[in-house]
Amino acid sequence: MEWELDQRASARYPLYSRAVVGDLCPDPVSPLTGSVGVGAELGPAWAEAYAEAGLRPLPEQAAEPDPVLRFGGRMYLNTSLLRLFGTCAGGADPMAFARQYLGERPDVPRQREERPSPDTSTELLRSWTERVLRGPGDSEEAQEHGRLARRLTELQTTRPELAGCTDAELVARINGVRGELRTALRRYVRAELATSVTADLLTRATEDAGYPGITGALVAGTAGAITEGPFGQLYQLVRLVNRSEKLTALFDQGLPAVLAQLESARNGDVGRLRSWLVALRTRYGHQGPAEWELSADTCGTNPLVALAALDVLRPVEHGPDPAERIRRQAEHSGATAGLVRRALDGSPRATARFDAALASTGGWLLARQRIRSACSALHHEQRLAARELGQRHVRGGLLDGVEQIFMLLGEELDEFVADPSQLAERLRMRAYDYYALGGYQPPYVTVGQPASVVHWPNGSTARPLTGRGGLQGTAVSPGTGTGPAKLPRTPTAPGALRPGDVLVLPTAGPNWVPLLPIAAAVVVDNGAALSDVAVACRDLGIPCVTATVEATSRISEGVSVEVDGSTGIVRLVGVGSGATPSRPMGAARPAHRSA
Repeated sequence: MEWELDQRASARYPLYSRAVVGDLCPDPVSPLTGSVGVGAELGPAWAEAYAEAGLRPLPEQAAEPDPVLRFGGRMYLNTSLLRLFGTCAGGADPMAFARQYLGERPDVPRQREERPSPDTSTELLRSWTERVLRGPGDSEEAQEHGRLARRLTELQTTRPELAGCTDAELVARINGVRGELRTALRRYVRAELATSVTADLLTRATEDAGYPGITGALVAGTAGAITEGPFGQLYQLVRLVNRSEKLTALFDQGLPAVLAQLESARNGDVGRLRSWLVALRTRYGHQGPAEWELSADTCGTNPLVALAALDVLRPVEHGPDPAERIRRQAEHSGATAGLVRRALDGSPRATARFDAALASTGGWLLARQRIRSACSALHHEQRLAARELGQRHVRGGLLDGVEQIFMLLGEELDEFVADPSQLAERLRMRAYDYYALGGYQPPYVTVGQPASVVHWPNGSTARPLTGRGGLQGTAVSPGTGTGPAKLPRTPTAPGALRPGDVLVLPTAGPNWVPLLPIAAAVVVDNGAALSDVAVACRDLGIPCVTATVEATSRISEGVSVEVDGSTGIVRLVGVGSGATPSRPMGAARPAHRSA
């Protein structure tokens, strides 16, 4: 099977990985996403961000492919360029810089084949680094954010009644957002790179002070990344449900029963819940399990997305308030920063460098979250228009399901408007191939062009984990937690989760964050220190190990596991359902510097 959106790898910069892009786009990219949405604009955004920072290709490399490509329908980031950027921008060890995205994975090549171009502008790189160290609040960055926020508000408040639009008007709306999306993604990539550079500088400053491995502890709870967005509102809804006998009984019947009652409720506790959910979905309708994929459900397209998160969080209210946990972590971060400053007291220059790196890392973590949310909101405008286009042709009998509209390529949109019937069968066949891609397991890392997707594993081939050994991953959030392993299928269908469970996840993206407060510990196949799950676990004081490669394949549902977030080791401790409380996050030295 050759997917028509697949691309060719760079011969000069051959290392690619699912780092970053795999967390944000965990599934195959649909044709519409890949040709008019994030999949079309993310690669050019990375290229522009590199050029802005002074990382320029050699003249003979002008035709190099974009830094983000698709293999087997999945998005891959050019990690050779990422390591090269780490070397140029801050003089960092390229391997140490890349570990912030890859963790200590054994499948990542260790050779340093990247070399800077003679045309790389050291002056631009120096200027860029100085600017990001000032944080995202400088005047230029703030002005750009203000323009983007105003444009997004305009798009949302002036959105027409889509059911009354013609097919051509819906297509115009899909295409009309691309300019703003391109700009927003460029700002997102800038924030992503700025976060990694400032975090690397912070790591080196703490190492110089004699406190290696505490970068995560320094910024835990201080950036506010987890409190931004719908998380706080979801917790208010949890309180509403748990304080109402009627709502509690209703949720105990299952989410379909809740949804049926909400559709007609106008007063009482059910009516209040409905009003809260309407407000939540209006403001955060773009958020969901795979919000950078146009065909994916979000809070705004499917109310079960929000209800599932709410149902999972119901038992959490009886434990420590997540906001209180975050506040405690922020206090601990302040105390840890004081230790470092005292160690640097004899060097005002080193202290100033540490303080600048600390402030800018926290600022960029929050900016990254906000800008990514804006990108998702812009993408959502495309999603809503495309769904309306699909739904009307499902009602007319042309399409079998609304998902088939996302099989269109951007260049086919006008053709579809002119004569939809000419493309109907093509969309059905393309949908068949697209959904078949989802059954294959993509390689996380590839050097050069990967094998054809039909040669990828289709099902697990990993050995089950036994009590004689353990899994080694990357320590990203200190502490130790023990409990029964739970492998949620998706963030919107997590299954039966209970406080004290150890979550074993395939990716470390933002889609899993709403489930985290329930966990005693978290284990992830992929991800690294700057992944959303890692950041949120540090904010909440939850032990976390990422980059275990095969945790979801080797750990069975229900077995008891111990997760050491300071050493990166995950072990079986026998079969059972009991859990012991996790140790609070401290300043313990992890095995690797990437935390």
